[in-house]
Amino acid sequence: MFKKEEKIAHKFSGQRVSDILKAKKGSIKQAELPEGSPSWEEFSEMIWEEIERGVQENLPGFKVVRKLLSDRRFDK
Repeated sequence: MFKKEEKIAHKFSGQRVSDILKAKKGSIKQAELPEGSPSWEEFSEMIWEEIERGVQENLPGFKVVRKLLSDRRFDK
């Protein structure tokens, strides 16, 4: 029998980017975002799932932001 694949929730699931950024160093916002990408202010209004969706759709800047938010080097 095949088991139904269950998606494991990410630790940021359901969180707004602005809340995630509170636990990160301020220098994270100095990262250059690609041309055509939303600004940090626009990203901060999104929830984690919107970031993941943008990555899946290959939208500019979303992979960079996901990588930065997930990178422990930016943890406070």
